[in-house]
Parts: sequence; C-alpha cells; structure tokens
Amino acid sequence: MSLPFRKLALGGGGMKGILHIGALQELSKYQDLSFPDGIYGCSIGAIVATHIAFQIPVNHCVPALQKHLRFENIIQKLTFQILKDCLTSKGLFTMDAFESTVLAYFSDMGIDISNKTIGDAPQPLFIVASNLTKGVPTVFTKDVRILDALKCSCCIPGIFTPQELYGQHYVDGIVACPCISILQPDALILSLRGRDHVRKDIDNLSPIDFVTYLHDISIRNSVDKIPKEYIVHLSYPNLHSHSDLDDFNAESILEYSAALMRGFLVSKSLFQERTEIGDSRGTNHLV
Repeated sequence: MSLPFRKLALGGGGMKGILHIGALQELSKYQDLSFPDGIYGCSIGAIVATHIAFQIPVNHCVPALQKHLRFENIIQKLTFQILKDCLTSKGLFTMDAFESTVLAYFSDMGIDISNKTIGDAPQPLFIVASNLTKGVPTVFTKDVRILDALKCSCCIPGIFTPQELYGQHYVDGIVACPCISILQPDALILSLRGRDHVRKDIDNLSPIDFVTYLHDISIRNSVDKIPKEYIVHLSYPNLHSHSDLDDFNAESILEYSAALMRGFLVSKSLFQERTEIGDSRGTNHLV
C-alpha cells in the first residue's frame, strides 16, 4: 500500500455520509483526489463519489449536504393511501422527492446531472446497486444516467419502491454488497461504521429505525469478516443513518473523521512516503 491511492470506494450509511467528507478533506492534504483506477460508491457513498468524480472541491459540499440531504426532504409525509399502496409497491415511498433533492444538491455545486451519464464524469465513476431480479450486486458505469444509478443505489428497501431500470429491479447497494471491498479488494475503502451494540428495543423501533438497524447489522458482520488492510472505519458518537445533521456540530464531525483518516495513514506508515501537495519542503502534518 502506498500513496497516492489509485482507487477509492465509498460505503453507504445515510446521513453518516458527512464522515466521508472529513476523511477526504484529510486525504487531500497528502494526495490529489484523483483516482485513475476508479471511484466506486454505494448509497450515500455513490453521491459523494459522483461529487469527487466531477472534481468538485470536497470542502464545497458540506453546506449543500446540510441543506438538501435530509430525511425530511426525501421522505414524504406518511398517509393511509401510501400505506395501502405499499402492499403492492414493495415500499412506502416513490423516489420522486429523492430525485428532486439530489438534483438541487448538485445544482448548488454548479452541475446539472439531470441528463448526464456516468461516463460524462471527468474521473472514472462506478455506482453500486443491488439487482433484485438476479440477486447480485451490479456496478453501473458509462452510458447509464447518473440519476437513475443513484436512485437504484440509494433505494432503501422497505422505505422506497424498488427501482426498475432496463427491465430489472434494484435496491440499495448495501443489500448485495455490504462492503465494496467484496467487489474491489484493492481499493481504499471508506466504511461508514454502524452501531456496534445490539438493539434491545426492536419492538419500539420505527420502520426507518428498523431498516437502518438491519443495514448496520449487515455492514458490521460483513466488514468484520474481510481483510482490513485497506479499510478506514468512519463513525461519530450518536450519528446514525437518519440523524438530523442540525443536531450536530458539522465542524466537529469533519474533524473527527479527519482524525480517523489521519490515524489510518499513520498506522500504515504512509506518512513516510508522503510529500505535501504544492510544498517543495515536504512538510509532514502527520507527525
């Protein structure tokens, strides 16, 4: 393992996706955020991966994340008709609100992704979803519309109606691929760690709490069984998949995840190989 990393993979985890930003801000001190062998993303990680693939400065996205990517923006108000429809639609909500939210988010970044394909990104981009029709993970690339791929990758099962694309049905990439290292073992993996404790209050969980708890179990048990050489575990106290970021100090979250990335680099002795970008003196911020 050495700097610069050539391949990046960003895991899913809802609102915990802000942790990706802090970690990438830290990594950008030691290498350009250019990944010629590909940028892979799953769920919220796919949104951040798209951001990086279009070479948007990583520090520009935090205000837009806080403004747009909120559960109340992507989840409609629950009505009796929605409950009735979900019996046949396999999900409570459509992804119309999600689509509008993602378009607004990237618009704030200066990019209209409404008709862009994955191949339009300046860096090689790969978006991971779960193919329900075949029961396997799928990696979208090239001619697939970014918006379609993001909707498939972020389609939380039970919450959103499965997405149909090319005659097949898709849900959140985490279902078939809890950790992208299953597909790309040589990538630098940023994994959004779920709760480490077992919930004792399952009977009292809301539908969203229950689904996110299932995601946490899936991620934790999968990640714990694979080699950890390339995995950076990111977490923050009491920050969960559907947390309201307004309840947290965003700067504190970014600093916390930056420290986790820095600790990872130190643990791998990568600081010995690193020269600061644009600084001929090679100042080392890791020591």
